[in-house]
Amino acid sequence: PVLLSNGNLIEEGQREDLDGRKRHFKVWSDPFPKPSYLFALVAGDLGFIKDEFITMSGRKVNLFFYSEHKYVGKMGYAMESLKRAMKWDEDTFGLEYDLDIFNVLAVDSFNMGAMENKSLNVFNTSCVLADPKTTTDATYQRVEGIIGHEYFHNWTGNRVTCRDWFQLTLKEGLTVFRDQQFSGQVNDSVAVQRIKNVLVVRGSQFREDAGPMSHPIRPDSYIAMDNFYTATVYRKGAEIIRMYDTILTSEGFRKGMDLYFKRHDGSAVTCDDFLAAMADANGVDLNQFSRWYSTSGTPTVTYASEYDDKKGVFKLALTQSSRSEDPLFIPVSVGLLDKESGKEVVPTKTLYLKESTQTFEFANLQGQVIPSIIRNFSAPVKLVPASGDVNEADLAFLASHDTDGFNRWDSAQRLYTAVILKILGKEPFQESLDRVVESFGRTLNDETINDDSIRAYTLILPGESTLSESVQVIDPSAIREARKQVKKTIARKFKNEIAVAYDQLTAAMEADGDTFKVDGVSVGRRKLRNVYLGYLCAISETVEEQKEAAELATKHFNDAKGMTDKLAAFNILASMSGEGESAREEAIRKFYDEAEGDSLVLDKWFAVQADADLPDVLERVEKLVNHPDFNLTTPNRCRALILTFSANADPFHDESGKGYKFIGDMLEKLDKVNSKVAARTTASCLIGWKKYNETRASLMKAQLERLKSMPHVSNELFEIVSKGLK
Repeated sequence: PVLLSNGNLIEEGQREDLDGRKRHFKVWSDPFPKPSYLFALVAGDLGFIKDEFITMSGRKVNLFFYSEHKYVGKMGYAMESLKRAMKWDEDTFGLEYDLDIFNVLAVDSFNMGAMENKSLNVFNTSCVLADPKTTTDATYQRVEGIIGHEYFHNWTGNRVTCRDWFQLTLKEGLTVFRDQQFSGQVNDSVAVQRIKNVLVVRGSQFREDAGPMSHPIRPDSYIAMDNFYTATVYRKGAEIIRMYDTILTSEGFRKGMDLYFKRHDGSAVTCDDFLAAMADANGVDLNQFSRWYSTSGTPTVTYASEYDDKKGVFKLALTQSSRSEDPLFIPVSVGLLDKESGKEVVPTKTLYLKESTQTFEFANLQGQVIPSIIRNFSAPVKLVPASGDVNEADLAFLASHDTDGFNRWDSAQRLYTAVILKILGKEPFQESLDRVVESFGRTLNDETINDDSIRAYTLILPGESTLSESVQVIDPSAIREARKQVKKTIARKFKNEIAVAYDQLTAAMEADGDTFKVDGVSVGRRKLRNVYLGYLCAISETVEEQKEAAELATKHFNDAKGMTDKLAAFNILASMSGEGESAREEAIRKFYDEAEGDSLVLDKWFAVQADADLPDVLERVEKLVNHPDFNLTTPNRCRALILTFSANADPFHDESGKGYKFIGDMLEKLDKVNSKVAARTTASCLIGWKKYNETRASLMKAQLERLKSMPHVSNELFEIVSKGLK
């Protein structure tokens, strides 16, 4: 068998035991001290691929990826990603790999995405395996990011590790920031990467901050530490590291990192040690900034502005509020655009909001300006106008003219959100809808946008989870219908233009031939084309429209040259009804057959059906639980079906309570075989009951009570449920 452990391989061979049987052995030696959680030992019948990397000092490092033999042909992209990560860490932070060998093991049944055991990283196969037939662009990018993340832990987590588990964000927040920078820079898509990062922060971390599991990035207590591998520790932690980079500049951040390693290499340290290194290396006082580590919840920054035409002075008043007793140190990146021409008259400047309220002045202006605030999401805060009313005209202006790629996208998102919220609130919305339609049209036809990914993200409406963060009481059905109403209006208005753009992208892709590429241009092209497909298929009220949508989606599905396009079409087909019903059922059958038993493709097959927008989706999921390919003990399969259904808000939150009972039944079984997955599923779907109406809240709470009272309930689940009931 293959025998692996930490460090360098220094001896191997065969020896006879006392019974005369020959035993294979290997001796591994790791010269670097490490905590016990980083030790690993692997033995099994494994296949592998091998490559090498020459470090910046000229040393050769042997690289091995191991897996079951059937997966060996799908690890090439992960290997290339590892080499890119090693080179990036040398170029960006001067960090060279320190051993002669680096091993990665990929296994099917692994609760986490991956684990950074020193020189022997252990991965879930979903984060390593990749090929065009079975892997989407999003998964290719995920593989690259997680490969980078675990490798970067060699220094931020292994060589310098945590004194105790309360310091978990010291290694995870810092390393998430590093992998985000890596992914954006090596793919020349910094703005797109930032959008994707913030979507996660707003969609899951903000929700966590607003619920009973809210905690600072450095928690002060826990029952089961596994429950604190959270969006807050990872994602908000990364945002706080990013604020160091914003405040100190990238050059200052590098100086701080250099001092951090110089002081603490080989040590177990705290978040305070990291802050001290950043402060001392740059000669700045960061004591106020340290409050971020102990403050839970999402801070709010309100803004108001005025322009003195006679003096040419623009004043921006910012006010902060948070759970901190004293003001936080919040970097607010701002730019100003001329209201008439749309040109940037004040490039990005970072303002330091250190008091409860501060007013900042911009002088020597020649006319009215529109402020672009929190550029590049310079702080993990909610930005709201002091008046309480969103200036939709300004948002439409920024969505068309902002020179900051992130804020251009964000302004469009806020504009879309404003009209959806008016529909939800039964307020007059036609004027807002007209403005949204106009803004969408400008983005659709703007020839100055040369990145298809940016255009695609800007044309996508905010997701249901993001919209839920903007309302006091969540009505999942109403949110879904309001969002669909806006999408259908846009689709009908621009049907011809979208169809032409879709056909042009199709022709461009066909001209490329059969060569599959994962470069920025190819990924952006597929992304945009699939967004267009979604709008075209949203027009489905009449029988003829349903037929047309089914035919288009089916052709897209059948003609797909890779999993990205195939899955996009499958997602649409899986929710079709009426004249599209037969196309739906044929796609479900065909996708399953073409999976040919591939476990990761079958995970997608289960997940798409659990996420469908159909009235009988719960019944379908209940049948899938009994499918021969479903196994509750397999983490990936469990997440694909059970967790995906719990995130399908409309059917899960049906007021009958059937969705809650189903999840309760599954969690009762799951806690006995995999308490970690059970706890995470509960945290994601049941503990937010206070944000729903009385009917839903009482039913959700009843399931929490049921889970808490189970005999022999795990510590992991008990902690989540107990906090959820408070």
